[in-house]
Amino acid sequence: MKAKPNPVRLDAWDIRILSAIQSDGRISKTELAKRVHLSASACSDRLRALEAAGIIEGFYARLSPALIGGMIFVMVEVVLDRHRLEDQRHFELAIQEFPEILDCWAIGGRIDYLMRVASLSMAAYQDFMEGLLRAGLGIDQYYSLVVTKPVKANAPIPLSALRQRQTPKP
Repeated sequence: MKAKPNPVRLDAWDIRILSAIQSDGRISKTELAKRVHLSASACSDRLRALEAAGIIEGFYARLSPALIGGMIFVMVEVVLDRHRLEDQRHFELAIQEFPEILDCWAIGGRIDYLMRVASLSMAAYQDFMEGLLRAGLGIDQYYSLVVTKPVKANAPIPLSALRQRQTPKP
């Protein structure tokens, strides 16, 4: 498992840059510099530093499931049969190999993991889950919650709280 990274101290310029690229990942560096009121070279240097620090993990296109084949999404609560560190590591490593699992979070409370799974149909989802159970990942129980419609998805991380913690604004 990865060690928890130390947070990087961001200044107001960094927060402006991150806010802008969260809203528009395809923005040109020139337009980004204009939007955040920095020179193009200073903005580009800061952008590279944010990427090098791992704060910017990547740039992605958000696709419309309805327009690419009507996929369904299922939130799956998973409870492991044992809670030893090696069992958790085994599960976390193994699920990386399943492209149907879009997201997986370790959760505190009555369940161990929450996964977001994409499937072409409920029958395909059931086949997927049966295969996951046969894979020997230590799943004791799972609960399926079918997403009926997206209400809010892929929202930007609210950086306004970070702005408020900053001292003088540039």
